[in-house]
Amino acid sequence: MPALPEYKTRILLESNGVPMVPAVFLDHVPEILPKPVVYLKAQIPGATSRAGRGLVRRASSQNEISTGLTELLAEQNCLGVLAAEAADIRREYYAACLLNFGGSGSLPGGVLVFSPEGGTGIEKRTGSLVKIPFSLLNPPSADEIEEKLPGVPNSGSLAEFLNKMINTFIRYKLTVLETNPIAVVEDGSHIVIDCRAEFEKHGVSKKDAHLFELPGNTVSDTTPLEKAVESINTDDPAGTGFFRATRDSVPEGAVAVATNLCGGGGKMLWEMATGGRTDIFTLNESDTSGGLSAFKSYRILRVILSQPEADVLVLTGSGMAFQNQYHLASAVWKALRESPSPLPSLLRFGGTDQEKAIQLMDEVSQNLPVEVRVFRPEIFPNAMIEQISSILSENRVHQEFKAPEGELLFETATPPARFIYHPEKNPGGTEPACVGECPTGFLMWKDGIIATNPEAKCIGCLACETASLLRDNGVLTIELDLPEEVE
Repeated sequence: MPALPEYKTRILLESNGVPMVPAVFLDHVPEILPKPVVYLKAQIPGATSRAGRGLVRRASSQNEISTGLTELLAEQNCLGVLAAEAADIRREYYAACLLNFGGSGSLPGGVLVFSPEGGTGIEKRTGSLVKIPFSLLNPPSADEIEEKLPGVPNSGSLAEFLNKMINTFIRYKLTVLETNPIAVVEDGSHIVIDCRAEFEKHGVSKKDAHLFELPGNTVSDTTPLEKAVESINTDDPAGTGFFRATRDSVPEGAVAVATNLCGGGGKMLWEMATGGRTDIFTLNESDTSGGLSAFKSYRILRVILSQPEADVLVLTGSGMAFQNQYHLASAVWKALRESPSPLPSLLRFGGTDQEKAIQLMDEVSQNLPVEVRVFRPEIFPNAMIEQISSILSENRVHQEFKAPEGELLFETATPPARFIYHPEKNPGGTEPACVGECPTGFLMWKDGIIATNPEAKCIGCLACETASLLRDNGVLTIELDLPEEVE
Protein backbone atom coordinates (compact mmCIF):
# COMPACT_ATOMS: atom_id res chain seq x y z
CA MET A 1 0.00 0.00 0.00
CA PRO A 2 1.32 3.49 -0.78
CA ALA A 3 3.02 5.34 2.06
CA LEU A 4 2.21 8.94 2.85
CA PRO A 5 5.16 11.14 3.85
CA GLU A 6 5.23 12.72 7.27
CA TYR A 7 4.25 16.24 6.19
CA LYS A 8 1.10 14.90 4.52
CA THR A 9 0.27 12.66 7.48
CA ARG A 10 0.49 15.72 9.75
CA ILE A 11 -2.26 17.39 7.72
CA LEU A 12 -4.59 14.44 8.29
CA LEU A 13 -3.92 14.36 12.04
CA GLU A 14 -4.21 18.12 12.48
CA SER A 15 -7.58 18.11 10.69
CA ASN A 16 -8.90 15.91 13.52
CA GLY A 17 -7.44 18.00 16.30
CA VAL A 18 -4.41 15.83 17.10
CA PRO A 19 -1.72 18.09 18.65
CA MET A 20 1.53 18.17 16.66
CA VAL A 21 4.99 19.53 17.32
CA PRO A 22 5.17 22.91 15.48
CA ALA A 23 6.80 22.49 12.07
CA VAL A 24 6.97 24.08 8.63
CA PHE A 25 7.30 22.32 5.28
CA LEU A 26 9.94 23.80 2.95
CA ASP A 27 10.57 22.89 -0.69
CA HIS A 28 13.33 25.52 -1.05
CA VAL A 29 15.75 27.45 1.13
CA PRO A 30 13.79 30.58 2.20
CA GLU A 31 15.31 34.01 2.73
CA ILE A 32 14.02 34.04 6.30
CA LEU A 33 15.08 30.80 7.94
CA PRO A 34 13.30 29.08 10.85
CA LYS A 35 14.66 29.94 14.26
CA PRO A 36 16.94 27.32 15.81
CA VAL A 37 16.87 24.78 17.35
CA VAL A 38 15.03 22.72 14.71
CA TYR A 39 15.09 19.19 13.37
CA LEU A 40 15.32 18.99 9.59
CA LYS A 41 13.59 15.90 8.19
CA ALA A 42 13.79 14.98 4.51
CA GLN A 43 10.39 14.08 3.05
CA ILE A 44 11.06 11.15 0.73
CA PRO A 45 8.18 8.78 -0.11
CA GLY A 46 8.84 5.32 1.28
CA ALA A 47 12.12 6.29 2.98
CA THR A 48 12.86 4.35 6.15
CA SER A 49 15.62 4.62 8.77
CA ARG A 50 15.97 8.31 7.97
CA ALA A 51 18.07 9.18 11.01
CA GLY A 52 20.60 6.44 10.29
CA ARG A 53 20.94 7.66 6.70
CA GLY A 54 21.49 11.30 7.63
CA LEU A 55 18.04 12.36 6.44
CA VAL A 56 17.12 13.79 9.86
CA ARG A 57 19.44 16.44 11.28
CA ARG A 58 19.51 18.65 14.35
CA ALA A 59 20.31 22.24 13.40
CA SER A 60 21.24 24.63 16.22
CA SER A 61 22.30 27.66 14.16
CA GLN A 62 21.18 29.58 11.09
CA ASN A 63 24.20 28.30 9.19
CA GLU A 64 23.39 24.68 10.06
CA ILE A 65 19.78 25.21 8.98
CA SER A 66 20.80 26.70 5.63
CA THR A 67 23.40 24.02 4.94
CA GLY A 68 21.11 21.22 6.08
CA LEU A 69 18.22 22.41 3.91
CA THR A 70 20.45 22.72 0.86
CA GLU A 71 21.88 19.22 1.27
CA LEU A 72 18.61 17.49 2.13
CA LEU A 73 16.67 19.13 -0.70
CA ALA A 74 19.31 17.78 -3.09
CA GLU A 75 18.61 14.19 -2.00
CA GLN A 76 17.08 11.97 -4.66
CA ASN A 77 13.25 12.01 -4.69
CA CYS A 78 13.12 14.54 -1.84
CA LEU A 79 9.78 16.39 -1.96
CA GLY A 80 10.83 18.91 0.67
CA VAL A 81 12.08 19.23 4.22
CA LEU A 82 10.02 19.42 7.40
CA ALA A 83 11.62 21.83 9.86
CA ALA A 84 10.25 20.88 13.29
CA GLU A 85 10.82 22.77 16.51
CA ALA A 86 12.78 21.01 19.23
CA ALA A 87 10.44 19.89 22.02
CA ASP A 88 11.15 19.57 25.74
CA ILE A 89 10.24 15.87 25.96
CA ARG A 90 9.63 14.40 29.41
CA ARG A 91 8.33 11.01 28.29
CA GLU A 92 7.70 9.12 25.05
CA TYR A 93 4.84 6.82 23.99
CA TYR A 94 4.18 4.81 20.85
CA ALA A 95 0.82 4.36 19.11
CA ALA A 96 -0.41 2.96 15.81
CA CYS A 97 -3.73 2.12 14.19
CA LEU A 98 -3.77 -0.89 11.87
CA LEU A 99 -6.44 -2.25 9.57
CA ASN A 100 -7.47 -5.81 10.41
CA PHE A 101 -9.04 -7.39 7.32
CA GLY A 102 -10.87 -9.93 9.46
CA GLY A 103 -11.33 -13.59 8.69
CA SER A 104 -13.82 -16.42 8.54
CA GLY A 105 -14.93 -15.77 12.11
CA SER A 106 -14.49 -12.01 12.44
CA LEU A 107 -15.42 -8.82 10.62
CA PRO A 108 -12.86 -6.29 9.39
CA GLY A 109 -11.94 -3.64 11.93
CA GLY A 110 -9.07 -1.69 13.41
CA VAL A 111 -6.46 -2.35 16.06
CA LEU A 112 -4.93 0.33 18.26
CA VAL A 113 -1.39 -0.63 19.26
CA PHE A 114 0.03 1.33 22.20
CA SER A 115 3.25 1.20 24.18
CA PRO A 116 4.22 3.35 27.19
CA GLU A 117 7.77 3.18 25.83
CA GLY A 118 8.11 5.02 22.51
CA GLY A 119 10.99 6.30 20.42
CA THR A 120 13.77 4.30 18.84
CA GLY A 121 14.21 0.65 19.71
CA ILE A 122 10.48 -0.07 20.04
CA GLU A 123 11.02 -3.33 18.13
CA LYS A 124 13.04 -4.64 21.09
CA ARG A 125 10.25 -3.88 23.56
CA THR A 126 7.38 -5.78 21.97
CA GLY A 127 6.36 -7.05 25.40
CA SER A 128 5.18 -3.54 26.28
CA LEU A 129 2.69 -3.37 23.38
CA VAL A 130 -1.01 -3.24 24.22
CA LYS A 131 -3.48 -4.12 21.44
CA ILE A 132 -7.01 -2.71 21.53
CA PRO A 133 -9.34 -3.91 18.71
CA PHE A 134 -12.01 -1.42 17.64
CA SER A 135 -14.98 -1.23 15.30
CA LEU A 136 -14.71 0.99 12.23
CA LEU A 137 -18.44 1.78 12.50
CA ASN A 138 -18.56 2.36 16.25
CA PRO A 139 -15.09 3.39 17.45
CA PRO A 140 -14.35 3.50 21.19
CA SER A 141 -14.85 6.65 23.22
CA ALA A 142 -12.02 8.25 25.16
CA ASP A 143 -13.43 6.74 28.37
CA GLU A 144 -13.45 3.25 26.84
CA ILE A 145 -9.86 3.67 25.66
CA GLU A 146 -8.73 4.90 29.08
CA GLU A 147 -10.07 1.74 30.74
CA LYS A 148 -7.74 -0.39 28.62
CA LEU A 149 -4.59 1.69 28.91
CA PRO A 150 -1.77 0.53 31.18
CA GLY A 151 -1.03 2.70 34.19
CA VAL A 152 0.24 5.94 32.67
CA PRO A 153 0.11 9.50 34.05
CA ASN A 154 -2.68 11.76 32.82
CA SER A 155 -4.41 8.80 31.16
CA GLY A 156 -7.60 10.76 30.46
CA SER A 157 -5.77 13.27 28.27
CA LEU A 158 -3.88 10.48 26.53
CA ALA A 159 -7.12 8.59 25.85
CA GLU A 160 -8.64 11.69 24.23
CA PHE A 161 -5.50 11.99 22.11
CA LEU A 162 -5.76 8.35 20.98
CA ASN A 163 -9.48 8.75 20.30
CA LYS A 164 -8.70 11.57 17.85
CA MET A 165 -6.03 9.42 16.26
CA ILE A 166 -8.53 6.58 15.71
CA ASN A 167 -11.01 9.05 14.21
CA THR A 168 -8.32 10.21 11.77
CA PHE A 169 -7.60 6.61 10.79
CA ILE A 170 -11.29 5.91 10.11
CA ARG A 171 -12.12 9.22 8.43
CA TYR A 172 -9.45 8.85 5.75
CA LYS A 173 -9.79 5.05 5.42
CA LEU A 174 -6.12 4.50 6.20
CA THR A 175 -4.53 1.08 6.51
CA VAL A 176 -1.74 2.22 8.85
CA LEU A 177 -1.39 5.32 11.01
CA GLU A 178 1.68 5.42 13.22
CA THR A 179 2.85 8.07 15.70
CA ASN A 180 6.29 7.55 17.20
CA PRO A 181 7.02 9.11 19.46
CA ILE A 182 4.09 10.75 21.15
CA ALA A 183 5.82 13.18 23.47
CA VAL A 184 4.71 14.20 26.94
CA VAL A 185 5.93 17.78 27.28
CA GLU A 186 6.50 20.02 30.28
CA ASP A 187 2.84 20.89 30.94
CA GLY A 188 1.81 17.22 30.76
CA SER A 189 0.11 17.48 27.37
CA HIS A 190 0.77 15.14 24.44
CA ILE A 191 2.09 16.03 20.99
CA VAL A 192 3.13 14.00 17.95
CA ILE A 193 6.83 14.25 17.13
CA ASP A 194 6.90 11.93 14.11
CA CYS A 195 4.21 10.12 12.14
CA ARG A 196 3.47 8.21 8.99
CA ALA A 197 0.48 6.68 7.22
CA GLU A 198 -0.37 4.15 4.55
CA PHE A 199 -3.50 4.08 2.46
CA GLU A 200 -5.28 2.13 -0.24
CA LYS A 201 -5.66 4.18 -3.43
CA HIS A 202 -9.17 2.88 -4.04
CA GLY A 203 -10.24 4.07 -0.59
CA VAL A 204 -9.44 7.74 -1.17
CA SER A 205 -12.55 9.87 -1.71
CA LYS A 206 -12.61 12.51 -4.45
CA LYS A 207 -12.86 15.36 -1.95
CA ASP A 208 -9.73 14.14 -0.14
CA ALA A 209 -7.71 13.21 -3.24
CA HIS A 210 -5.56 16.36 -3.02
CA LEU A 211 -4.35 15.29 0.43
CA PHE A 212 -2.89 12.07 -0.97
CA GLU A 213 -1.36 13.41 -4.18
CA LEU A 214 2.42 13.77 -4.24
CA PRO A 215 4.48 16.08 -6.49
CA GLY A 216 6.04 14.27 -9.41
CA ASN A 217 3.86 11.19 -9.00
CA THR A 218 3.45 10.56 -12.73
CA VAL A 219 3.37 7.53 -14.98
CA SER A 220 6.96 8.22 -16.06
CA ASP A 221 8.07 7.71 -12.45
CA THR A 222 6.74 4.15 -12.42
CA THR A 223 9.38 1.42 -12.67
CA PRO A 224 8.95 -1.61 -14.95
CA LEU A 225 8.35 -3.91 -11.98
CA GLU A 226 5.74 -1.53 -10.56
CA LYS A 227 4.00 -1.59 -13.94
CA ALA A 228 4.09 -5.38 -13.77
CA VAL A 229 2.21 -5.35 -10.46
CA GLU A 230 -0.34 -2.90 -11.90
CA SER A 231 -0.90 -5.39 -14.72
CA ILE A 232 -1.29 -8.25 -12.23
CA ASN A 233 -3.88 -6.26 -10.27
CA THR A 234 -5.81 -5.56 -13.48
CA ASP A 235 -5.97 -9.26 -14.37
CA ASP A 236 -6.72 -10.41 -10.81
CA PRO A 237 -8.22 -7.50 -8.81
CA ALA A 238 -9.26 -9.39 -5.66
CA GLY A 239 -7.16 -8.60 -2.59
CA THR A 240 -4.35 -6.11 -2.13
CA GLY A 241 -1.21 -6.40 -4.22
CA PHE A 242 1.17 -3.48 -3.78
CA PHE A 243 4.82 -3.07 -4.76
CA ARG A 244 7.03 0.01 -4.84
CA ALA A 245 10.75 -0.07 -5.49
CA THR A 246 12.99 2.02 -3.24
CA ARG A 247 14.51 4.77 -5.36
CA ASP A 248 17.80 4.99 -3.43
CA SER A 249 20.88 2.95 -4.28
CA VAL A 250 22.01 0.17 -1.96
CA PRO A 251 24.61 1.60 0.44
CA GLU A 252 28.01 -0.03 0.37
CA GLY A 253 28.21 -2.91 2.82
CA ALA A 254 24.45 -3.13 3.41
CA VAL A 255 22.39 -6.27 2.79
CA ALA A 256 19.70 -5.66 0.16
CA VAL A 257 16.46 -7.23 1.40
CA ALA A 258 13.56 -7.97 -0.94
CA THR A 259 10.38 -7.87 1.12
CA ASN A 260 7.00 -9.54 0.80
CA LEU A 261 5.08 -7.90 3.64
CA CYS A 262 1.56 -9.10 4.36
CA GLY A 263 -0.70 -6.26 5.49
CA GLY A 264 0.04 -2.90 7.07
CA GLY A 265 1.01 -4.63 10.29
CA GLY A 266 3.68 -6.59 8.48
CA LYS A 267 5.15 -3.40 7.06
CA MET A 268 5.02 -1.68 10.44
CA LEU A 269 6.77 -4.56 12.21
CA TRP A 270 9.45 -4.62 9.53
CA GLU A 271 10.11 -0.89 9.77
CA MET A 272 10.18 -1.11 13.56
CA ALA A 273 12.78 -3.86 13.31
CA THR A 274 15.00 -2.12 10.76
CA GLY A 275 14.66 1.47 11.97
CA GLY A 276 18.05 3.05 12.59
CA ARG A 277 19.99 0.16 11.04
CA THR A 278 22.45 0.96 8.27
CA ASP A 279 23.43 -2.67 7.60
CA ILE A 280 19.94 -3.56 6.31
CA PHE A 281 18.57 -1.90 3.16
CA THR A 282 14.93 -2.46 2.19
CA LEU A 283 14.74 -2.77 -1.59
CA ASN A 284 10.99 -2.39 -1.87
CA GLU A 285 7.73 -1.62 -0.13
CA SER A 286 5.11 -4.32 -0.51
CA ASP A 287 1.73 -5.47 0.72
CA THR A 288 -0.10 -8.68 -0.15
CA SER A 289 -3.22 -8.94 1.97
CA GLY A 290 -6.98 -8.75 2.03
CA GLY A 291 -7.73 -12.28 0.86
CA LEU A 292 -5.84 -12.36 -2.42
CA SER A 293 -5.46 -15.71 -4.16
CA ALA A 294 -2.32 -17.85 -4.04
CA PHE A 295 -2.15 -17.32 -7.82
CA LYS A 296 -1.77 -13.59 -7.21
CA SER A 297 0.64 -14.10 -4.31
CA TYR A 298 2.83 -16.18 -6.64
CA ARG A 299 2.82 -13.56 -9.38
CA ILE A 300 3.71 -10.70 -7.07
CA LEU A 301 6.40 -12.76 -5.37
CA ARG A 302 7.92 -13.42 -8.79
CA VAL A 303 8.08 -9.64 -9.24
CA ILE A 304 9.79 -9.25 -5.87
CA LEU A 305 12.32 -11.98 -6.72
CA SER A 306 13.12 -10.23 -10.02
CA GLN A 307 15.00 -7.40 -8.31
CA PRO A 308 18.62 -7.90 -9.46
CA GLU A 309 20.19 -6.19 -6.43
CA ALA A 310 18.46 -8.45 -3.88
CA ASP A 311 20.50 -10.58 -1.48
CA VAL A 312 17.72 -12.19 0.57
CA LEU A 313 13.91 -12.44 0.77
CA VAL A 314 11.92 -11.71 3.93
CA LEU A 315 8.22 -12.60 4.05
CA THR A 316 6.32 -11.61 7.16
CA GLY A 317 3.08 -10.11 8.39
CA SER A 318 1.17 -9.35 11.55
CA GLY A 319 -1.29 -12.20 12.00
CA MET A 320 -2.03 -12.57 8.27
CA ALA A 321 -5.10 -14.58 9.26
CA PHE A 322 -7.28 -13.44 6.36
CA GLN A 323 -5.14 -15.31 3.82
CA ASN A 324 -4.86 -19.05 4.29
CA GLN A 325 -1.23 -19.66 5.22
CA TYR A 326 -1.05 -23.06 3.55
CA HIS A 327 -2.13 -21.51 0.27
CA LEU A 328 0.42 -18.73 0.76
CA ALA A 329 3.14 -21.31 1.44
CA SER A 330 2.15 -23.12 -1.77
CA ALA A 331 2.65 -19.86 -3.67
CA VAL A 332 6.05 -19.30 -2.04
CA TRP A 333 7.18 -22.84 -2.90
CA LYS A 334 6.07 -22.42 -6.51
CA ALA A 335 7.84 -19.06 -6.84
CA LEU A 336 11.13 -20.31 -5.38
CA ARG A 337 11.23 -23.42 -7.58
CA GLU A 338 10.20 -21.62 -10.80
CA SER A 339 12.00 -18.27 -10.49
CA PRO A 340 15.26 -18.04 -12.48
CA SER A 341 16.73 -16.05 -9.58
CA PRO A 342 15.43 -17.43 -6.26
CA LEU A 343 16.68 -15.90 -3.03
CA PRO A 344 17.67 -17.29 0.37
CA SER A 345 14.44 -16.80 2.30
CA LEU A 346 13.22 -16.05 5.80
CA LEU A 347 9.50 -16.87 5.98
CA ARG A 348 7.12 -16.12 8.85
CA PHE A 349 3.65 -17.67 8.77
CA GLY A 350 0.82 -16.91 11.18
CA GLY A 351 -2.90 -17.46 10.90
CA THR A 352 -5.25 -19.98 9.33
CA ASP A 353 -3.51 -23.31 8.60
CA GLN A 354 -0.16 -21.98 9.78
CA GLU A 355 0.89 -25.46 10.95
CA LYS A 356 0.24 -26.90 7.49
CA ALA A 357 2.19 -24.03 5.95
CA ILE A 358 5.18 -24.57 8.21
CA GLN A 359 5.07 -28.34 7.63
CA LEU A 360 4.93 -27.84 3.85
CA MET A 361 7.95 -25.54 3.75
CA ASP A 362 9.90 -27.83 6.08
CA GLU A 363 9.15 -30.73 3.72
CA VAL A 364 10.03 -29.05 0.42
CA SER A 365 12.77 -26.59 1.35
CA GLN A 366 15.52 -29.22 1.26
CA ASN A 367 15.01 -29.61 -2.50
CA LEU A 368 15.12 -25.89 -3.29
CA PRO A 369 18.29 -24.29 -4.71
CA VAL A 370 18.42 -21.73 -1.88
CA GLU A 371 18.28 -22.00 1.89
CA VAL A 372 14.88 -21.38 3.48
CA ARG A 373 14.16 -20.80 7.17
CA VAL A 374 10.63 -20.80 8.53
CA PHE A 375 9.42 -18.88 11.60
CA ARG A 376 6.32 -19.14 13.73
CA PRO A 377 4.15 -16.03 14.34
CA GLU A 378 5.45 -15.46 17.87
CA ILE A 379 8.91 -14.77 16.41
CA PHE A 380 9.15 -11.08 15.56
CA PRO A 381 11.05 -9.72 12.52
CA ASN A 382 13.87 -8.32 14.67
CA ALA A 383 14.81 -11.92 15.54
CA MET A 384 14.58 -12.91 11.87
CA ILE A 385 16.95 -10.12 10.91
CA GLU A 386 19.66 -11.52 13.15
CA GLN A 387 19.76 -14.62 10.92
CA ILE A 388 20.20 -12.77 7.63
CA SER A 389 24.00 -12.81 7.65
CA SER A 390 24.11 -16.58 8.14
CA ILE A 391 21.73 -17.36 5.27
CA LEU A 392 23.32 -15.23 2.55
CA SER A 393 24.75 -16.86 -0.57
CA GLU A 394 28.15 -15.79 -1.85
CA ASN A 395 26.65 -15.26 -5.31
CA ARG A 396 23.10 -14.85 -6.59
CA VAL A 397 21.63 -18.23 -7.47
CA HIS A 398 20.40 -18.72 -11.04
CA GLN A 399 18.45 -21.67 -12.36
CA GLU A 400 16.53 -22.69 -15.45
CA PHE A 401 12.92 -23.79 -15.15
CA LYS A 402 10.89 -25.16 -18.00
CA ALA A 403 7.27 -26.05 -17.40
CA PRO A 404 6.65 -29.72 -18.29
CA GLU A 405 4.60 -30.22 -21.43
CA GLY A 406 1.19 -31.78 -21.09
CA GLU A 407 -2.44 -31.58 -22.14
CA LEU A 408 -4.37 -28.38 -21.52
CA LEU A 409 -7.41 -29.40 -19.46
CA PHE A 410 -9.03 -25.99 -19.07
CA GLU A 411 -8.36 -22.35 -18.23
CA THR A 412 -9.79 -20.07 -15.58
CA ALA A 413 -10.37 -16.39 -16.24
CA THR A 414 -10.36 -15.03 -12.69
CA PRO A 415 -7.99 -15.84 -11.15
CA PRO A 416 -6.30 -16.48 -14.54
CA ALA A 417 -4.52 -19.83 -14.95
CA ARG A 418 -4.05 -22.85 -17.21
CA PHE A 419 -4.44 -26.34 -15.77
CA ILE A 420 -2.19 -28.92 -17.44
CA TYR A 421 -2.69 -32.71 -17.23
CA HIS A 422 0.18 -35.18 -17.58
CA PRO A 423 -1.38 -38.61 -18.31
CA GLU A 424 1.98 -40.41 -18.32
CA LYS A 425 2.20 -39.61 -14.60
CA ASN A 426 -0.98 -41.61 -13.98
CA PRO A 427 -0.59 -44.86 -15.96
CA GLY A 428 -3.25 -46.64 -13.92
CA GLY A 429 -5.88 -44.01 -14.74
CA THR A 430 -7.05 -43.80 -11.13
CA GLU A 431 -8.37 -40.70 -9.45
CA PRO A 432 -5.37 -38.66 -8.25
CA ALA A 433 -5.25 -37.31 -4.72
CA CYS A 434 -5.04 -33.72 -5.95
CA VAL A 435 -8.71 -33.77 -7.01
CA GLY A 436 -9.83 -34.31 -3.44
CA GLU A 437 -7.61 -31.48 -2.21
CA CYS A 438 -9.69 -28.84 -4.00
CA PRO A 439 -11.44 -27.00 -1.11
CA THR A 440 -14.39 -25.80 -3.19
CA GLY A 441 -15.13 -28.97 -5.16
CA PHE A 442 -14.24 -27.20 -8.41
CA LEU A 443 -12.15 -30.19 -9.51
CA MET A 444 -13.82 -33.56 -10.03
CA TRP A 445 -12.89 -36.95 -11.47
CA LYS A 446 -15.14 -37.83 -14.40
CA ASP A 447 -14.78 -40.52 -17.06
CA GLY A 448 -11.14 -41.14 -16.20
CA ILE A 449 -9.97 -37.53 -16.38
CA ILE A 450 -9.88 -34.40 -14.24
CA ALA A 451 -12.90 -32.22 -14.99
CA THR A 452 -14.54 -29.15 -13.48
CA ASN A 453 -17.76 -28.74 -11.55
CA PRO A 454 -19.83 -25.96 -13.19
CA GLU A 455 -21.51 -25.20 -9.87
CA ALA A 456 -18.20 -24.55 -8.05
CA LYS A 457 -15.47 -21.94 -8.44
CA CYS A 458 -11.68 -22.04 -8.47
CA ILE A 459 -10.29 -19.73 -5.77
CA GLY A 460 -6.70 -19.93 -7.00
CA CYS A 461 -5.35 -21.64 -3.90
CA LEU A 462 -2.72 -23.93 -5.55
CA ALA A 463 -3.71 -26.76 -3.17
CA CYS A 464 -4.30 -29.11 -6.11
CA GLU A 465 -0.88 -28.53 -7.69
CA THR A 466 0.85 -28.84 -4.32
CA ALA A 467 -0.85 -32.19 -3.67
CA SER A 468 -0.10 -33.30 -7.23
CA LEU A 469 3.63 -32.68 -6.84
CA LEU A 470 3.84 -34.23 -3.39
CA ARG A 471 1.52 -37.22 -3.82
CA ASP A 472 0.66 -37.72 -7.50
CA ASN A 473 4.04 -37.54 -9.22
CA GLY A 474 3.06 -34.22 -10.80
CA VAL A 475 0.00 -35.40 -12.72
CA LEU A 476 -1.50 -31.88 -12.61
CA THR A 477 0.41 -28.60 -12.94
CA ILE A 478 -0.72 -25.00 -13.17
CA GLU A 479 0.75 -22.37 -15.49
CA LEU A 480 0.43 -18.75 -14.42
CA ASP A 481 1.36 -16.07 -16.94
CA LEU A 482 3.61 -13.23 -15.86
CA PRO A 483 3.95 -9.69 -17.24
CA GLU A 484 6.81 -9.27 -19.70
CA GLU A 485 8.73 -7.11 -17.21
CA VAL A 486 9.21 -10.13 -14.93
CA GLU A 487 12.08 -12.47 -15.68
